[in-house]
Amino acid sequence: MKRKVYLSLLTMGLACMAVTLLISTWFFWNSTQHQIQQELVMAMDVVETTIEEGKDTSVYLKKLGVHETDGLRITWINTDGDVLFESDYDKGVMENHLARPEVQEAIENGKGTAVRDSQTVSKALYYYAKKLPDGTILRVSLERDAFYAHFLSLLPWALLLLGLSALACIKVSRLLTTSLLSPLRQTARFIRQINDTDVKMVQPPRVDHELQPLVDKIFLQSQTITDNMRSLEQQRNIMRLIMENLQEGVILTDQACGIAGLNLRAAHFLGAGQTQDVLQRNLKELLPDVSWDTLQHIDSACDVKLTRADRLYLLTIQPVYKDDDFYGMLFIIDDVTEQEHREQLRREFTSNVSHELKTPLTSISGFAEVLSTGIFKNKDDVIHFGTLIRKEALRLLQMIEEIMHLARIEDGKRQIHPERLRLSGLIQDIVEFMEPVLMEKKVTVHCTMDDTEVWADRGLFREMIMNLLDNAVKYNRPGGHVYIDVRHDGHKAFFVIRDTGIGIPEDKQQRVFERFYRADSSRSRKIKGTGLGLAIVKHIVEQHHGTIALNSKENEGTTITVTLPM
Repeated sequence: MKRKVYLSLLTMGLACMAVTLLISTWFFWNSTQHQIQQELVMAMDVVETTIEEGKDTSVYLKKLGVHETDGLRITWINTDGDVLFESDYDKGVMENHLARPEVQEAIENGKGTAVRDSQTVSKALYYYAKKLPDGTILRVSLERDAFYAHFLSLLPWALLLLGLSALACIKVSRLLTTSLLSPLRQTARFIRQINDTDVKMVQPPRVDHELQPLVDKIFLQSQTITDNMRSLEQQRNIMRLIMENLQEGVILTDQACGIAGLNLRAAHFLGAGQTQDVLQRNLKELLPDVSWDTLQHIDSACDVKLTRADRLYLLTIQPVYKDDDFYGMLFIIDDVTEQEHREQLRREFTSNVSHELKTPLTSISGFAEVLSTGIFKNKDDVIHFGTLIRKEALRLLQMIEEIMHLARIEDGKRQIHPERLRLSGLIQDIVEFMEPVLMEKKVTVHCTMDDTEVWADRGLFREMIMNLLDNAVKYNRPGGHVYIDVRHDGHKAFFVIRDTGIGIPEDKQQRVFERFYRADSSRSRKIKGTGLGLAIVKHIVEQHHGTIALNSKENEGTTITVTLPM
C-alpha cells in the first residue's frame, strides 16, 4: 500500500507540472499571435489612412517601406492580382498575387489573414490584407521567429526546471506517504492486538481526528462481535439441550435425503446409540417402509403413521426452504402408541354407549308418541309434555345415529365405493332436494360449476355436501345468499361454498371441526343441531385424501373450501 500511495502522489505531482507547462506554453503562444495581429492591424490603419489622404501614393509607400526597421513589408495589388507596389522586392519580377489566400479572403470578405512558415530560416510570415474603396488590395506582413524556434531556445531552462521540480515531488511524496500511512499503521497494530487478546483488555489508541471515528467503530464492532459470538454459543448450547430433551425425535435431511442433523431420541428410533453414528447416512436406507416416492411431491406438511417394534409412531414430514430454495425435509417423530390406544378405547366406548342407548330411547319415543296423540284422556299439559318428550327423544336418536356413523367413518368400517363422480350433477340434485328448506329460510343458492369430476364415494359425498349446504342455510339470514363454486386446475378439484350468514368468531374457528362443538354465539345457540356435521365432513374429506379449510368473519359470512385430488 505504501508503494501504491507513493507512486500515486508522485505521478500526480509530475502530471500537474507537465499540464502546467503545456498550458503556460499555449497561453504564451496565443498571446504572441494576438500581439502580432494587433501590430498588423495598426500598421494597416496607418498605411491605409495615408494612402487615402496622400497625393503621391507610390512615393509615400516607398519611403515608408525604407524607414521601417521592424520587418514590415507592404504590398499593393490591383484588382487583377498584379503588384502595384512592393516594399522589399522588385514588383516587375513578382508573380500574380490573386491566388494568395489572404488576397482571396480580402476580395470576398473585405479582410484576410494568413500565416506561412519558412522551414529554412525558422521564420513565420504573418499576412494581413484589406480591400480598399477603389477595389485594390493593400497587404502588410511581419516576419517573426517560428514557434518551435522559441521553444528550442527555452528548452534547456524548461528541462532544468522540470528536473528540479521532479526531485522536489519525489521528496514531498515520500514525506506525505509516511505521514498519511502512520495512523493506518497504528490502527493495524490495534486491530492485531484485538485479535491476539481479549477485546475488553484493549483500549483504542488516539489517532488523527479523521481516523478516530474509524478506530472507535472498529473497537465497538469488535466488542459487538465478541458479545454476539458468546450469545450464539449460549444459544447453541440451549438449543442442544432443548433438542436432546425433546420427547419427539427430530431429523433434518438434505435434498438427497442425507441426514444433516438429528437429536438423540431420533438416533435411538433409527437404532443408533449416538447421533454421530447416523449423520450423513441416507434416511431412505434407514426407513425403507416409508413411501418415499409420494414424499418427493409434497409441498406442505403431512403425517405418516409407522409401526416399529410394536410401537406406533406418527411422522410429521414437511419440506424445508432456505432463501426460497428447497433445502430438504424435516421429520418429527412422535410415539403415539398410548394416544392411539386411548383414542381406540374412546371410540369403542362411544360406539357401545350409543348402541346401548338406542333401544331404551326408541321405547321412550314410542311412549311419547302415544302420549302426544292424546289416547289417555288426561289434562292438556300431558299432551304438551308428551310432545316435548317425543321431540327430545328423536333428537337423541339422531345424535346417536350420527355418533355411530362418525365412529364407523373413523374406524374405516364404512366401506367406500369410489366411482367417477361429476360434482355439478350431484350438487344440482341436492339443491333441488333442499328447495323447500331454501324457500322457507328465504335463502338463494348461486352455483358456478364446470365439468369437474373426482374419484369418490357418491353416498359419502352427498352427505358431505348436504351437511355443508345445510349449515350455510341454517346459519344464514332471511334473504341471504349461498354461493357454490366448483372448479379444477388439472391436478386438484376445488369445492367452495360461501354464505352471507352470521359467521364464526375468530377464536372459535379452530374448533368447529370437533365433535359436539358449536360456536357459542347468541344465534347459534338457538339453532338446533348435534354439532357433528362438520366433524363428519372433515373425516369424509380425509378419507378421500383431501383437505378442508375454513375462512369466516363474524356478521359477514363463512367460506369453506374442500380440495380433492382428481
